[in-house]
Amino acid sequence: MDLHEKAHRLKAMLTKIAPGRDLLEIPRPAPPRSFLEGLGATMEVEPTVDSGLQKLAEDRVHEITPNEMFVLEAIVMPQNRPVIFVRGDSYDDIGEPWLGLNATETKNRIARLLPSIGRIEVPLLPQYPYGGTGFVVGEGLLMTNRHVAQLFSQGLGLDIRYQAGGSAVDFKQQIDTAADDQSRYFKVREVVMIHPFWDMAILQVDGLPSDHVLPLSVTAPEELFGRNIVAVGYPALDVRNDVPLQNRIFGGKYNVKRLQPGTIRNRDRIPSFEHMVNAMTHDASTLGGNSGSAIIDVDSGEVVALHFAGEYLKANYAVPMFELARDRRVAPQLNFKGKLPAPTTDWDDAWQATVGAERSSPQPAPVALQPSTPGPQLQSPLAVPPATTVGIAAATWTIPIHITISVGQPLAAAGQAQVSGAEAEAVIVDQNYSNRAGYNPDFLESITVPLPRLTKDMEKDTAQVRLDVRKHDDPFELTYYHYSVYLNKRRRTAWFSAANVDGDHRPDIGKRQGDRWYADPRILKSEQLGQEAFESGIDRGHLTRREDTAWGDDVPTATLANNDTFHFTNCSLQASAFNRGKDRWQGLEQYLLEQHAKKSKRRMVVITGPLFASKDPTYKNDRMNYTVRCPLQFWKVCVLVRNDGTPSATAFILGQEEIEGLPGFEEAFNVAATQITIAKLEKETGLDFGDLRNQDHFAQAGSGTLEGTTEATVGGRVICRLADIVV
Repeated sequence: MDLHEKAHRLKAMLTKIAPGRDLLEIPRPAPPRSFLEGLGATMEVEPTVDSGLQKLAEDRVHEITPNEMFVLEAIVMPQNRPVIFVRGDSYDDIGEPWLGLNATETKNRIARLLPSIGRIEVPLLPQYPYGGTGFVVGEGLLMTNRHVAQLFSQGLGLDIRYQAGGSAVDFKQQIDTAADDQSRYFKVREVVMIHPFWDMAILQVDGLPSDHVLPLSVTAPEELFGRNIVAVGYPALDVRNDVPLQNRIFGGKYNVKRLQPGTIRNRDRIPSFEHMVNAMTHDASTLGGNSGSAIIDVDSGEVVALHFAGEYLKANYAVPMFELARDRRVAPQLNFKGKLPAPTTDWDDAWQATVGAERSSPQPAPVALQPSTPGPQLQSPLAVPPATTVGIAAATWTIPIHITISVGQPLAAAGQAQVSGAEAEAVIVDQNYSNRAGYNPDFLESITVPLPRLTKDMEKDTAQVRLDVRKHDDPFELTYYHYSVYLNKRRRTAWFSAANVDGDHRPDIGKRQGDRWYADPRILKSEQLGQEAFESGIDRGHLTRREDTAWGDDVPTATLANNDTFHFTNCSLQASAFNRGKDRWQGLEQYLLEQHAKKSKRRMVVITGPLFASKDPTYKNDRMNYTVRCPLQFWKVCVLVRNDGTPSATAFILGQEEIEGLPGFEEAFNVAATQITIAKLEKETGLDFGDLRNQDHFAQAGSGTLEGTTEATVGGRVICRLADIVV
């Protein structure tokens, strides 16, 4: 996000915070001495605040300077949406404009709820500092997010497989708590429910006092608009965002219980797992670890929502208690106050889809994915490092300051991947990037297939990997399990993604549980796509398919490789029909493996990328004020050793705007593409495929015309049937 886009969002946020008021009247404190010392003598703070607010008020956003934006974020926003320590049996006093939270009656009302909000530990996943937040909602029951519960369980609905010993709850992780106090831990016995529509789960916890159950609201979000709330949870540092700014706002103290005031805003629809949910929004400042936080109405002391995600300077998203009260499978178990609303059938289809799913499709027990060479970890008495959920939705600053990283994402000082927006699901990426060997050019026998070479001009637009984590002395190669990527930083999409495919060594890793996409911390966040690019009708389309890399000698190895394809660096904007259609790329690679790859090895190299063009349209997400160019065509090169022992390379192009108009297209076949020569692809892409052009049997199939067609080889040939492919 550039400076001016951020300023637009900041103005919108400040206008919501102080409706009907001049922006110059928004409360802002005198900055602390440490802040002034950090600035040195280069900036006068008060005039800079005034000039920045003046520009916002007069719609001169394009004139705002970095210094003005800096002080507005570092002083004005924290003043209006502060973060407060929970200390002892209460919380610290709060300044203007939240003085009302200091009143004795209000403080007592909220303070009595604080002991029932705990931090969810994940002992069997030592790479995770902690999983997120949860709160007591019934007799022995704790509510948290679905994406938190899926760190230690599998399944959906009421048929859940829990990994025994996989989690515990710490209710006393506060700034003033003694480290040796073991009484604060409660064991999670099982996962009772994972809601198939909302990002919500219910855990059964041993030993919870009966007087710790929180009151849950049955009031509709529309009736709560404008009400003051506090979010209570465990914010964690996000090392991929502005650490100095976070330290100034949070005082350098993380992973402990905090109270964060804000206001309820309008509902908003947002993708969550495979659904679009009509979430409650609020504007408290949150960080990672707040996933699963209780959103409490200040006046009533009732929990009105379950926090699950957020977008930078935009909104935080939460599951309304009102909606859960309408679900007849949920409401009877929980402590709702007042008359329950009429039950709904809105989610019956989602529930019905879970019936028998786990029993009919057995899955392996959850695997604790641990780096081979663990990096530095923060230790708790349970040996659980603190989790960084900068929301399970995206590692992003949100509302004043929401930085949500998918719950379950480990906190690593130098390398933490950012997770996608509100769709945080069961994909967990190994955080030890030193383990990735990347693409192997000697994967096939009898032929070496090096990565394509870029031109000098292309190199100027290519993201460079951090020097301390480079592989093979290549400044551009992003290495993953079984594949590598070169990223076009100007287009924020890969030049290409190259994979080694093994058709034989494929253990059953279970059915796909959903999507969770990660940014790669080895390159700049601004050089790669983020969740902002993928909204209605636009899919996060894999370049290297997850099926291509999901191989290995055992389930954990194949699972790591499968999950590693869920990086935004391996992702392109694709129309939903193109990405999901069975008549696109589906089947082409499998056909080549089965019919043409040498049977003893069944191996193939697949290199894929978009065909960038000047006519590519700009995709604009108005809701997030985000733009990015969308490629209209994609290409694929497949290299294999044929049954007669000779190598073969072939290339294909498919346009996502023309598929239905291709001549001779037959829906009965699941491949629809144009086979072209590698030499032609080199001209189209600017890439150099080296000796592969000499292994192109399609280019050698006649002096220029293919039998049975009038199309020149150099121009390509439409594939209407699998048998049309020349290998």
